[in-house]
Order: sequence, then structure tokens, then C-alpha cells
Amino acid sequence: MKFIKKHAISRSNYFIFALYVIHISALTGMYLGYLQWFLSKTWAILFLTFLMLLDSLPQKNSKSLLSILTIFFVGFLAEWLGVKYGFFFGDYSYGPNLGVKLDNVPLIIGINWVILSLAARGVIQKIFKLPALKIIISSLLMVGLDILLEPLAPKLGYWSFDLMVAPPSNYRGWLLLSILIQSLLEFVNLRIHFKTSLHIFAIQFLFFWSLHILF
Repeated sequence: MKFIKKHAISRSNYFIFALYVIHISALTGMYLGYLQWFLSKTWAILFLTFLMLLDSLPQKNSKSLLSILTIFFVGFLAEWLGVKYGFFFGDYSYGPNLGVKLDNVPLIIGINWVILSLAARGVIQKIFKLPALKIIISSLLMVGLDILLEPLAPKLGYWSFDLMVAPPSNYRGWLLLSILIQSLLEFVNLRIHFKTSLHIFAIQFLFFWSLHILF
């Protein structure tokens, strides 16, 4: 049992290192002029991040799988309603750099909701013990990343709002949906690997902060 646990920790460290290498390489390539080539691989990097986070889960059981599928479905449905009818986030559309789409919504966006939701909980559940605090703070962490990303999204070919800037309804929608998802995770008491979650959020914040300098 100790060998298995030690092996899992070692594998997690390799995955975290690989994630840093991938993002630093992408950032370097963008600064050297290969912006579009790397942007078109965004979906692949997100999917790899998802697999790494999935591998690090302390609980690999039906509860974990059902929670992940629920987050994917809720996130994708909210995005579909947003693109189709302007619900939750405002009037916007997706660009070409997030991969295959289903009815104009990239499939990877549902996985992105899973990544952010699990990683936010993984960070916050280590710091706070009160359920209400875990739900609110992890939701605010998710919204914080969205605030950082929104000005970049149109330039990166991810998505763009009809008004060119994200309206207040976008952030209200993000907060509402984040609270809903985090409440679900708290209800099922899903445990998330802290170290992997922390590094995923650190990489995301540093990566997009660096792109603000480029643009």
C-alpha cells in the first residue's frame, strides 16, 4: 500500500512538471511568433490537464465519475444556453481555437468547467473547513480566473461578446454556476488532490498574466 501511494505521488510530480514544461514552451513559442499554432492546440493542453487532474484524484470511484459527468453536463448546458439564447453570461460566440464544437459550443469547454471546479475545490478545501466558506471562496477563485481571461479571450480566438467586452451578467453567471457546482462537490464531499490543484491554478494564472504582457 505504501509503495502504491509513493508511486502515485511520484507520478503526480512528473505530471505537474510536464504541465509547466508544456505551458512554458507554449508561451515561448507565442512570444517567438508562433501564436496561432499554439493557440490552436489549446483544447489538447486542456484535455491533458484534465487527465492529470483525474489521475491525481484520491477517490476513483462511481461518486467521482458521476460528479465529473454532472459538472461537464451542467457547464456545457450553461454554455449552450449562453451561446444560443444569451442566458447566464450574455450574448457571445466561440472562436476557432477551442477545438471541435457541438452546436457552436466547444466540447472542451465542458471539460474546462470540470478542471476549474475540481482544482478550485482542491485548493480551498485544504485551507477552509467550514462548508459555506469552501463553496464561496472556491467560487470566487473561479470567477477571478475568468476576470483575468476575459480581456484576452477575443484576441486568443477563444470567444467574444457581441458588445466586445464581457457584461456584468457574465460574472454574475459565472458566480452563480460556480456556487452551484461547488455546492454539489461539497454535498458529495469529493476530495481533490491539493498539490495538483494548486499547481494547475498557479499555471493558469501565470500563463494568462504573461499573455497580458504579450498583448
